[in-house]
Amino acid sequence: MEYVRLGRSNLDVSRLCLGTWNMCGAEGWGPESDERSIELIRKAQDDGCNFFDTAHAYGKGHSEEVLGRALAEGDRRERAVIATKVVQCALEKLEPGLDSALQRLRTDYVDLYIVHWPRPSMSLEPFLAKMCELKGTGKVREIGVSNFGLVELRAALKYGAISLQPPYNILWRIIEPDVLPFCRKNNIAVTPYAPLAQGLLTGRFTRAFEERTGVRKSNVLFEEPVFSEARGAASVVDEIAEARGCTSSQVALAWVLRTSGISAVIVGISKWNHWLDNVGALALRLTDEEHERLSVAGMKVWRMLPQDATMWGWKPE
Repeated sequence: MEYVRLGRSNLDVSRLCLGTWNMCGAEGWGPESDERSIELIRKAQDDGCNFFDTAHAYGKGHSEEVLGRALAEGDRRERAVIATKVVQCALEKLEPGLDSALQRLRTDYVDLYIVHWPRPSMSLEPFLAKMCELKGTGKVREIGVSNFGLVELRAALKYGAISLQPPYNILWRIIEPDVLPFCRKNNIAVTPYAPLAQGLLTGRFTRAFEERTGVRKSNVLFEEPVFSEARGAASVVDEIAEARGCTSSQVALAWVLRTSGISAVIVGISKWNHWLDNVGALALRLTDEEHERLSVAGMKVWRMLPQDATMWGWKPE
């Protein structure tokens, strides 16, 4: 496992962060039971992962409960960096919501508290100021943001945000023009989610037919005419993987990890072999030619989408 300092903080994290979105208890999405999820979390930690991401939105706190149970054993909590998230809400609800999250996580502090989504209908800076206040209570070590554009990110920096969690992969390039350069300049850690485009870059939708189910039904990358172009780009991933003797997932992750300014990548797993496959990406070094081929193929897809696209065609009001 590789480790990196998380932006301007004192937190050292594994470059693979285990995400728990698929551990929210929803039928047909993720491990078949909480016990299985707990086993996977513990095995990943024993394999070197110390960075775990969750949110209240994942099953209305269910994933937080699962992660809390998994890390309650022995010294597991002390060896973990926990990030959880809250969608911007009324100020008076913020600290009680945090207290509830801490109870579910079975801890008295969270290492990274993230604004999951900003709400355009609400004033952002008072919310960020309240997040800062929570650092003073000892309940929060650092604050971060997710799904922020450049304007919101500038505001967040003023209040000490140390990280950004955006969607980012070969096909989804929204942060490249201005957000990613801003993060590099200001030492804001970038920890992308959806690095495999919800399985589109794993070979599952190019090497064999697979039904689009669950949240993929609302993912704009899986809608025509974008989907056909995305499958073409994914085929380039497959070709490079075959030539290098590795998996498509490893190629797609290696492309993200090679990007300057990316600190850690959030991955989800439902089986142990998924984790081992992801870890293999850390040792894969793409050539300049391979990286360029992937970049060009993915950009053709991204240019089909509006500049303000959201992956699920939705964001809070």
